Amino acid sequence: MGNDMIYTLITGGSMGIGKALARECARRGMNLLLVALPGPELEQTANEIRKDFSVKVDTLGIDLTGPPSPGKVLEWCEKSNYTIDILMNNAGIAGSAIFEESSIEYSDERILLNIRALVILSRLFIPMLKQNKKAYILNTGSFSAYQPLAYKSVYAASKSFVHLFSLAINEELRDTSVSVTVVNPNGVRTNTGTLDRIKTHGKLVQKTLILDADEIAQIAVEGMLKGKNIIVPGFWNRCILQITRLLPSNFKIKKAAKIIRKELLNKINE
Repeated sequence: MGNDMIYTLITGGSMGIGKALARECARRGMNLLLVALPGPELEQTANEIRKDFSVKVDTLGIDLTGPPSPGKVLEWCEKSNYTIDILMNNAGIAGSAIFEESSIEYSDERILLNIRALVILSRLFIPMLKQNKKAYILNTGSFSAYQPLAYKSVYAASKSFVHLFSLAINEELRDTSVSVTVVNPNGVRTNTGTLDRIKTHGKLVQKTLILDADEIAQIAVEGMLKGKNIIVPGFWNRCILQITRLLPSNFKIKKAAKIIRKELLNKINE
């Protein structure tokens, strides 16, 4: 980027897609600020990137579900004289549950992290982003954003919010230096739990619809830098999205519920 004090800020940057985004950005010569839950994974990721790439990396361990947390992230950047030209709102939490049987905390955590933290961070950092000649916001959504999902009701709805919110603020920022992108990946090969859920859908799904986090990160960063508003990684995922748009809503909701219920039952029976 040419300026040692200009950084890309990535939330949830210690593992999964966030870690992959961090490595992809570092490969492109971007300095990084990694924000994630406190723990050894955060510093391990930072140290790996420092070793593998000639970029600056700083970290902030913080729980973004805390109401004051987004403000503390901005305060940290300002005190350190960091200028952000790319904000990647990647932190999020998934999960499946029977809504009536789930705890209040289960839903609250997903709302606070997937929606509130993303919204407040965007609001706080847009003034700083606009000071750059060109700046970007990349929000991590999900393929789940495109329809209601029984047993993933709060998660899917939160990602639908991310999708619509991203498009809305991108329009508001049209005449500024900031562009907003939302990436909506389908299944991602990340941790063991994710892989176990993927296996319940069969080998065909695994081979055609599921992508590695590194591949998704490369597609997302490249699309963001090109100013794309919506990115759905994977040719077959884009095909399925177009096909399913032609199907009746009730059919899609029932079919998805059957698939996710199988996923949920497998988890309960483990």
